[in-house]
Amino acid sequence: MPGKHVRFASISTAYPPPAVPSLSYSVASVPSSSGPWTPPSRPSVLPSSHHGHSHHKRSHSYPAPQATRVHSLLAYSHHPVINYDVSLPSSTITTTQIGLSTTAFSEPAVYSPVSSIVLHIPHHIWPITVHASYNGHYVTVNDVFTEVYHALRKNVTSAEYNAIPSKKETEKVRMAYETRYKRLRDRHASQSEKQQGVKRVDFLTGHTRFMGLSISPGHGGSSVWVLRLS
Repeated sequence: MPGKHVRFASISTAYPPPAVPSLSYSVASVPSSSGPWTPPSRPSVLPSSHHGHSHHKRSHSYPAPQATRVHSLLAYSHHPVINYDVSLPSSTITTTQIGLSTTAFSEPAVYSPVSSIVLHIPHHIWPITVHASYNGHYVTVNDVFTEVYHALRKNVTSAEYNAIPSKKETEKVRMAYETRYKRLRDRHASQSEKQQGVKRVDFLTGHTRFMGLSISPGHGGSSVWVLRLS
């Protein structure tokens, strides 16, 4: 695209340990951050977990989600109780529910509890696998928010960027990338974010508001978890 340039990561991205949101009541929604490929140039807080983030497989597992239910904080709704922009760390989460305890974020994400779940975002090619973190037994509410953020912070390769099916969609991704780093008021922080390049979150083209999880029919009669965004 003449006159337009994007950047791609040349190094792997490292993430700090997950944090549990520190809860505060708010009705405001919140508006990312790490690794380098860049497209052609052209908040109150919920609990954050201070436990180490682990992706090691456990020796035991639980049944895959079938006739199961999701935690109320994660349930899909047109008016979710959680205000969260998935392009930002989970520590920026706020809630519309007065008196919500931060301990709720340590509760199982789904019932019956599972040691891992895979989330699919409509029209997004990268599934997100969430593993049980510090408790080592089941995925918590906070595990979901933390892993969604980290997964979407992964860098995009030039091949993935060039595989975008149309110029119109490519332009949307590039604009999302530019908006993400330009929203940072600190000039050095903005430049650092720009140099980290295009990330998977940019492929959401601005649809980053968390609306919840739902279960949809999958192939072969199985069910899949769908991450709804708006």
